[in-house]
Amino acid sequence: MLMTGVIYMNLALIFYTYAVFSGRKEGLHLKHLLVFGIGLLWDYLGTHQMSLYAAATGPAPEYHNLSGILSLAGMGFHFLLALAATLLKRADRVNRTFHRVSLTIYTLWCVAFASGAIAGMLRVSSHH
Repeated sequence: MLMTGVIYMNLALIFYTYAVFSGRKEGLHLKHLLVFGIGLLWDYLGTHQMSLYAAATGPAPEYHNLSGILSLAGMGFHFLLALAATLLKRADRVNRTFHRVSLTIYTLWCVAFASGAIAGMLRVSSHH
């Protein structure tokens, strides 16, 4: 359970990183939306696996739960913004807003990612 969640979250990190930084460099395109959506899927699956693990072993620290929920919601909002821009064929107009928001949300997601890794390592080290 834990290893599966870790793998899923690392896949989310890879896909999000590519989508955010490639999208900033090239402008928002359909490929970025697809990669971002795949990252969101991995994030959801990883969060689900981590929730199952927490239910079996005890909850994660509250700061991580809060940052994780907010960052997953932020990435969902980020994806919907990109989807709307693509479907409305207004990617150029939305690019400015999208890229302003993208780094902030991505940074918050990375904080949640790191806090989960740190909390997990602290938990493992305290049991040894």
